[in-house]
Amino acid sequence: MAPPSPDSLAALGADLGFGTTARVIDPGAGSGRARVVNTSGANNYHTYAGKAGSAGNGLFAAKAFGPGELVLKLEADMTSVLDSPRLGVACEWCFVVAEEVDGGEEGMVKLRRCGGCGVVRTCQKASWKHHHKYECKIFKRLYPKVLPNTVRLLVRLLLLRQNNALPPSDWEGFLNLQHHLDDFKAQKNPQSHNTWENIQLMAQAAKEYSGTKEDIGKVEGMIGRILINALTLVTPTYTPLGLSLSPTAALLNHSCTPNTCVSFSGPTLSVRTLRPVPQDTELTISYIDITNPAPTRRADLLARYFFPCACPSCTATPPKTLGRADPPPALAAALSPTQLEGLEMRARILIQQSLDPALLTQGASARLKPLQEALALFTPHKTYPPYRQPLAALRAELVLALLAARQWVPALAHSLVTYFHADPFLFSGAVHPVRVVHKWVLLKLVLQVAAAGQEGDEAVRALECRWGLDWGVVVWGLLREVEGSVAGSHGADSSFAAEVRRDGERFHVDARGGPYGEKGPRAKDVQREWATLRRVAAEGVAWWEERGRGADD
Repeated sequence: MAPPSPDSLAALGADLGFGTTARVIDPGAGSGRARVVNTSGANNYHTYAGKAGSAGNGLFAAKAFGPGELVLKLEADMTSVLDSPRLGVACEWCFVVAEEVDGGEEGMVKLRRCGGCGVVRTCQKASWKHHHKYECKIFKRLYPKVLPNTVRLLVRLLLLRQNNALPPSDWEGFLNLQHHLDDFKAQKNPQSHNTWENIQLMAQAAKEYSGTKEDIGKVEGMIGRILINALTLVTPTYTPLGLSLSPTAALLNHSCTPNTCVSFSGPTLSVRTLRPVPQDTELTISYIDITNPAPTRRADLLARYFFPCACPSCTATPPKTLGRADPPPALAAALSPTQLEGLEMRARILIQQSLDPALLTQGASARLKPLQEALALFTPHKTYPPYRQPLAALRAELVLALLAARQWVPALAHSLVTYFHADPFLFSGAVHPVRVVHKWVLLKLVLQVAAAGQEGDEAVRALECRWGLDWGVVVWGLLREVEGSVAGSHGADSSFAAEVRRDGERFHVDARGGPYGEKGPRAKDVQREWATLRRVAAEGVAWWEERGRGADD
């Protein structure tokens, strides 16, 4: 039988259901449940495998941990593959996003396209020796078409096993993972990429292209294991890159109030605590976007991972989201359940409209209209909290659209609302990696706003005149917050921490000749500016909109 063509596989979706929800950064999204007892390497970080009730096996703390401590580090997981669109912009060995050898800035990592298949790009020869020499001819035969990530991951595993290049313990650990084939067969959601028909198609492709002698039923089970247990491979700033499969990491079960978070620094997977974890406590991560209301979370988990969430947040009466009543009492008093559902559904529809690729061809400002229309839906409802979804996600999309349109001032105003009134609730704790990344992005935005002001940008000058901000103090304060948290959020030896140090050193050198000297501004100066930033967060959006109406008049 001829294998399915890459075109027929591509029709299933870009990369078959993996990656985080669009623009909502959720470190755990894409991960899966595990039924594996092989914990090779995990005990080095004071963890152990054990029974976790109805969830099967889990990973537990062998000692007490404080917030931001490393509990698990895997220098090289079983295997990872890039999403198809990322093959041309990231190294398929170390996963650094960089320029090609014939372009890019001085000092950047250079990527060379494989001369054999023309598909993958890498910065070193190690990938060829490790695995690419087995798959290169397959990719060359299909070029310029590319197999979806799920199929490429399984083809690689099968080729490694056939060539005795995969440790037997890794293969055994993979086969011990749950596959949920019966649940996939019974699934009736036609909108899901992971239907039984699609699993059959992917399994047929993996079997034919790899040349494995395994029975097709067993290969279908392997596809199921990947769909259920793979983690989303991300950059240190949580941009999705592809899939990562590790039987050890798959031991981490889900909670809607997780006590750990997964991060990547190149191919190195790390799990760090988000808050204090007592000895013998189960270590958990989030599989889905846990900032969503409880009904959405439970529906997502049931549809993607085939279990009803029984964590304390979902089983509380009423259910909770991140430890808070869902919906908050004030919002529940102001809107009926039907009114609230209608409001949020309309907003989600408009957010989806803003993501239509056709809008991107109409200019950077085209996305703003549906997003601003969605934001206007919430304006009359003062009790709607800025941390509740979909408002928090809407604001994140709006900031991206404003940045693309080079509207720095409203982007800053909305970013400050997120900084003060959304992130502390959605990503509580100083060492939550997503919160630290968001602060880093805000720092970059402040630098851009300050530069625009120096260049005479009228909007920035109006902002400065209205609130009298000292950008040097703001930058210093944000940088100190990031520098003080990055060791606990990502690890002092991570690539993100190295980037923070490099940029921090450049800023400190530039600041030495300023009014605050080498020691920086006084604490009371920072407190003064933060009080001003809070006023911008409270009044800035309305001020900008009023200013725009005045200009129209």
